[in-house]
Amino acid sequence: MSEQITFHLPLGLEYEGKLYKTGKMHLTTTIDELAVQEIEETGLNTRYRDILLLASVIDEIGEITNITKETIMELYEADFLYLQLLYNQLNGESGPVSTKCPNCNSDFPIILSELYSDTSRIK
Repeated sequence: MSEQITFHLPLGLEYEGKLYKTGKMHLTTTIDELAVQEIEETGLNTRYRDILLLASVIDEIGEITNITKETIMELYEADFLYLQLLYNQLNGESGPVSTKCPNCNSDFPIILSELYSDTSRIK
């Protein structure tokens, strides 16, 4: 398997009474992309395409190792959007994400894979 990165969901996935926030995703391979393109349901629906791609590249969320499209559809919207941006950043589909400081108006980059890494301490 290709290189994996660890991600931390902003809100987390509730599954069987437990909340999971940490997961692992591998970089997309050509096989991942081709498999999604072969599914007729995808058509021009880019959101559905993203659901299928995330299901193929996310290896685990907490104790859940069988990630399916249904698993991805159970995510909160904030978590889904975070994973879409992370996927795009990791696979070179978008430029670096940056924002401006509201106080000094300086630009600074955001590393999405590390954005929520410290939320496990929040109770």
